[in-house]
Amino acid sequence: MTSPRQNSPQDSRHAWERLQIVWDLYTTVVIAATIVLVVVAAPAGAARWWAAGLLAAILPLYFLVAREPIRTEAEGTLRGYVYITLMLALYGTASFLVNGSWFAAFAFVPHCFQLLPLRRAVVAVVAVNLVPLLAVILDQRDSPDVAGLVATGALTTTFALFIGFWIERIIVQSRERADLIARLEASRAEVARLSHAAGVAAERDRLAAEIHDTLAQGFLGILMLLQAAERRLDPGDPLREAVFQPSIRVARENLAEARALIAARPPVALATEPVAAAIDRLTTTFGAETGIAASYEVEGTPRTLAPDVDVVLLRAAQEALTNVRKHAAAGSVSVRLAYEDAVVRLTVADDGGGFAPGTAAEPDAGSGEHFGLVALHRRAARLDGTATVDGSGARGGTTVTVELPAQTS
Repeated sequence: MTSPRQNSPQDSRHAWERLQIVWDLYTTVVIAATIVLVVVAAPAGAARWWAAGLLAAILPLYFLVAREPIRTEAEGTLRGYVYITLMLALYGTASFLVNGSWFAAFAFVPHCFQLLPLRRAVVAVVAVNLVPLLAVILDQRDSPDVAGLVATGALTTTFALFIGFWIERIIVQSRERADLIARLEASRAEVARLSHAAGVAAERDRLAAEIHDTLAQGFLGILMLLQAAERRLDPGDPLREAVFQPSIRVARENLAEARALIAARPPVALATEPVAAAIDRLTTTFGAETGIAASYEVEGTPRTLAPDVDVVLLRAAQEALTNVRKHAAAGSVSVRLAYEDAVVRLTVADDGGGFAPGTAAEPDAGSGEHFGLVALHRRAARLDGTATVDGSGARGGTTVTVELPAQTS
C-alpha cells in the first residue's frame, strides 16, 4: 500500500514532521533510557552489557540509515527495509538477553510507521511487540504468570497498532486537506488572473471605443477636409506638394494607426517591413517634412526580434523625433540602431538647445506635456530595458537612448 504522504507537497508537512530534531532527540532519549535500565536493573553478568551494546548499536544505525528517509517522508525505500531488519535483529537479541530491553519499542514502533507502507508497518510493529514477549515466555515458561504476560503483550500490541492507525488516518486526512487548500489557492489565483485579464480587456475595449469616437473620427474629418481643399487648388499650385500632400499623408498614417490601436494590432509601419526599415523611413520622412538634416545608421546585423521589442523601438524613435520637432530647435538629428549580442540599442541625438536638469523637459509622470517620454520609460521597463534622456551634455542637444534585451520572436 502506498501512503498519500509520498505524493504530498513538501511544504504541507505536519509541524512534527518538519521538526526532525524532535524525532532524533526522542529516539536518542528512549534508547539511552532503555540502556540505563538494562545496565542498572538487570542481574549482574555479561548479558546486560551485551544487551546494552546491541541497543547502543541501533542509534548510529538510525542516524546513518533511517534518518534521511524519515526526514523526506520516503516510505518503502531500501534504506527503510534495511534499518527495520537490522533493528529487529539487534533489538530481538537484546530482548532475549535482558527482558527490560523491550522499553526501546517506544522508539521503534513510530519508526515502523514512518519507514514502511502501512500493511508492512503493521507486521513490523507486531514483531517489535511480540519478540520481547516471546523472550519473556521462554524465560518464564514454568511461571504461572505466562497467561498474564501473553495478555499484556496482546494489549500493548493492540494499543500500538491502534495508535499507529489513528495517527496514519490523521495524516491522510491532513494531506487531503492540504491538497484541497492548495487547489483552492490555485483556483483563487486563476480567478484573480482571469479577473485581471477581463479588466484589461474591458479597459482596452473602452479605450478602443474612445479612440474610435474621438481620434479616428477626428483624423478622418481632417483627411476629408484636406482632400476637399486640395481639389480646389489649381493642378500646378505649389501648395499641393509643399503643404497639402504631406498633410494628407500624415493624416492617413495617423488614421491607420488609430484604427490599428482599435483592432489591437501592431503599428502599421511594422506590418509590411522590419523595424530597421521602418525607422529608416520614419527618419527620412521627418527630415523631408521639417527641413532638419536627419541621418540614420544601423550598426551590427539586423535580425528578427520579438514583436514587443520592435514596437518599443519604433515608438521610441517616433517620440524622440516628435520632441525634436516640437522642442529642440535643432539643425540636425542622428538616429542610430545598434544590434549587439544581448541587447539592441536605439539612440536619437540632436544638436538643439537641450534642457537643464530639473526642468519640465525631463520625463515626469506628473507632467502631461511630456507623457510620451514617461510612456517610453514604462514601455522599456516592461521589457526589462532602460530609457534615458540626456539634455545637459557638454556638446549640447538632447540624446534619447533606449536599450532593450535582444529577445527573438
